[in-house]
Amino acid sequence: AGFAIMFAFLTAQVTASSIFHEKKEGTFRRLLSAPLGNWELLVGKMIPNFFVAVLQMVVIFAASIVLLPLVGQEAPSLGNSPLGLVLVTLMVALCSTSLGVLLAALCRTESQVGGVSSVGLWIAGLVGGAFIPAFVLGDFLNTIGKIVPHYWAIQAYNDLMIRGLGGASI
Repeated sequence: AGFAIMFAFLTAQVTASSIFHEKKEGTFRRLLSAPLGNWELLVGKMIPNFFVAVLQMVVIFAASIVLLPLVGQEAPSLGNSPLGLVLVTLMVALCSTSLGVLLAALCRTESQVGGVSSVGLWIAGLVGGAFIPAFVLGDFLNTIGKIVPHYWAIQAYNDLMIRGLGGASI
């Protein structure tokens, strides 16, 4: 789950970069002059990356179910709530693409998007428990980790897949 979450959040950089690329090419100005509301424009920018994030997560979960037993590891359980898994996956993808729009709004250049998102997303993944379980990080980093969405997504997946809780628990 940690790697699926990490890769999904890396699409935030792609979302922000695509907005800057359109600004550089001049197509963003054309989109702003189109008879679209701001929310329609943002949703249009987010939809492709949203689906990429969902697809990445599905592929990573499917690969782990198929490949881990081939190397002598136990296949992960998907738990008892398929609807809960779908809901968490969709929310992680939405959070990731929304973060990409926020990055595009806060950063002034495409280089800043690359630097800020790379460093920020990897650090958030680390303190959020995507690489090392949060309880291993100690009290201080575990407390800091609770401010990043990675932490809460991992908690939701753990509740569903490991603890066997239902969708209402998340």
